[in-house]
Amino acid sequence: MPRSPRRPLLVGLSAACAGTLGLTLAAVPASAHRPAEPDPLVDSLTAVPEVAGPVAETDESHLWSSMERAREPFDVADRGYVEEEYFLSGTANVYDSAGGELQVVDEAVPYVNNILVRRPTERSDSSGVVLVDILNASNGFPGEDHWRRMWDWAMEEGHTVIGVTSKPIQVDALKNYDPERYAELTWDVADVEREPIVADPADPASFNPFMVVPGAEEGLAWDIITQVGTLLDAKEGRDVLGGQKAKTVLLMGQSQSGVYLNTYATNFHEAVTEANGGPVFDGYLNSVGAVLERPLRQGESDGFVTVPGSEPELDVPFITVTSEGDAGLFGARTLAEKDLPANRRHWQVPGTPHTDLLSPVIPADEEIYQSGRLPNTQVHDPAFREALSLYPLEPTIIAAADALVSWSGKNQEAAPSQWFDQADGALVRAEDGNVTGGVRYGLIEHPLGQYLGGAKPGAVYGSDELMTAEEFATTYGTRAEYLALIAEVDAAQVEAGYLTEWGAEYFQDVAGTLLDRIGVPEA
Repeated sequence: MPRSPRRPLLVGLSAACAGTLGLTLAAVPASAHRPAEPDPLVDSLTAVPEVAGPVAETDESHLWSSMERAREPFDVADRGYVEEEYFLSGTANVYDSAGGELQVVDEAVPYVNNILVRRPTERSDSSGVVLVDILNASNGFPGEDHWRRMWDWAMEEGHTVIGVTSKPIQVDALKNYDPERYAELTWDVADVEREPIVADPADPASFNPFMVVPGAEEGLAWDIITQVGTLLDAKEGRDVLGGQKAKTVLLMGQSQSGVYLNTYATNFHEAVTEANGGPVFDGYLNSVGAVLERPLRQGESDGFVTVPGSEPELDVPFITVTSEGDAGLFGARTLAEKDLPANRRHWQVPGTPHTDLLSPVIPADEEIYQSGRLPNTQVHDPAFREALSLYPLEPTIIAAADALVSWSGKNQEAAPSQWFDQADGALVRAEDGNVTGGVRYGLIEHPLGQYLGGAKPGAVYGSDELMTAEEFATTYGTRAEYLALIAEVDAAQVEAGYLTEWGAEYFQDVAGTLLDRIGVPEA
């Protein structure tokens, strides 16, 4: 379904205009010409935020999570890209829901929020695809989880990626990072005197990234997210996109942000579409966010819950990508096969961990410390890195994004859902120890050992237990023979729609690294 602009209703048509158009108007009572009563729901769902930026970059002030300060720094200009930051300001409602109906609890709360934009420098290099990511707050800072999984592919395709700060705890991190640059940001609903929350490196357990920030309101997220969509559909959005046109806009969320995405789609998509005369987001991508939702407004804690029947049929497509590691986080029963509406898909991928610690574009440790948050320092331990699972979820996430673009733009349906095999609420494993069912690539159809998406219940990093070089030689022969074997499986998955050519090459690289670990010679 091609992206269509919001369609305003035609009101106040004069008799003269009607005559010109050849229409006949019935007599209208004078009261009908009175302005409609303000509707705080519609007003907020159709509002376009004010835009300030791009925020200046100087030697003393630079945007959070710049690639020049990533774990493995690089300049996006070398890839024909720019990265910029904008501040969006407006008002947002706080909502609750009763019987499936949205209720405005507090209306028109002022906010100032930031977005990170990475886009092609030249309009001619733009694909027209805009990937809007709800930045993950599970580490207490604005985590660009989808960027870390798809940055290389997105720039190769010419896609624009926009990260949206999504929670007050992240705003606190930005104020720690650069108090002057981020002084205007606010999700506050009460006048509370306090300093931004800072994690104590000497006592990591004392910091809870899910804590409620005093005086702020997490429930502003829904209108803030919507207003990013309305901005991209308005002329002001062209400035943010460097004059480029947003042809397809997808909303994405990973892990906690995937829970936000579920909540948004269930509670707001229909209302937003009705208010705007069409959808502001052309599709939804949930990575490792299972089927959980969260309350619409802030309580004493986040309180994620599984909501029965929380996957309604939408007028845009929705794909959820699930890792094996999610079974340990959310419970295997939560991921069990079920009937879905026609335009929703679940792709479950055995062998894969919930998250990837090895991405080169994660902010460097000193940047995270500067934000008052704590990096994962284990990743610098060679033994820890060697034990991490290398079975990648990235190719599936990228295939899902690619499928959503084709589905929303060309009406080409995505490949069917694929589910883990389960028995008595547990994932089924084959004799080799690997989970059966789901989306299966060459690396698991012809395994190099056991791929554990969760090393233990609740673990998110996963681990691999690889075969020996002798076992490899007996089972597969040479390196070249093995790479050809998995390439054949992956070519079929490209044809089926569960993999892109980019992803197939990615799997070849991962297989090469695993073969190196095993000790399989090049020739």
